[in-house]
Amino acid sequence: MSYNVKLNVYEGPLDLLLFFIKRDEINIYDIPIAYITDEYLNYLQLMQSLNLQLAGEFILMASILIRIKVQMLLPRPETEKLEDIEDPRTELVQMLVEYQKYKEIGEQLKRLEANQSRHFPVTLTSDQRNYDPELFLGDITLIDLGLAFQQILEKLPKVEPVNLEIMKVNIRQQILFIRECLKKRSRIRFSEIAAKLTDRLEVVVTFLAILEMIKSMEINVSQKDIFGEIWITKKKTIQDNVISNA
Repeated sequence: MSYNVKLNVYEGPLDLLLFFIKRDEINIYDIPIAYITDEYLNYLQLMQSLNLQLAGEFILMASILIRIKVQMLLPRPETEKLEDIEDPRTELVQMLVEYQKYKEIGEQLKRLEANQSRHFPVTLTSDQRNYDPELFLGDITLIDLGLAFQQILEKLPKVEPVNLEIMKVNIRQQILFIRECLKKRSRIRFSEIAAKLTDRLEVVVTFLAILEMIKSMEINVSQKDIFGEIWITKKKTIQDNVISNA
């Protein structure tokens, strides 16, 4: 099952690039393409580590940035004049400038809508009246929270896998074990049986086996005093009665 995430801070790769440019005070007409590409790829890696699904347009922009970075690293023929060489960043800069214009217009429309909404009565619940997003978040963005969360994950101690050894013991086996103990004597202390067991798991399963044998009326259990010794007594079967009366 896929899990789609839509962030309020940005909705596309151009929004993310503008965030980096604004955060680091970069000249939009002179973008350090290697630095921006590394920042962009690190953020995509963070989203993947958080198991968030990335839209195809984000991956497309990553490929565009890598292509521009490669073009800028390739050597230029000495015969070409400097003014004839087209900057590989030109198309990206044009897209960012155009997108920034639309975004600013969108912000203006949003402010107009907010101002217009003040002229109409709006019914609010008590929780909405007391909630102030600006006071709660301040200048923090969701990208800042994501990067902070990544730093916390990196500081956590590495957990080494533990190999657990599963003991193969069951109630049926312990019933046979108790019957074997009652072959020589028809009455035995529980402590004597427990002394032959190696760990707590065997003690617990053996105790369950005793309860099962009581339920099937195969044995009797008695205790003279509270917290005293528990005695397990084998019930006589019809065959045993015939042998004793012979």
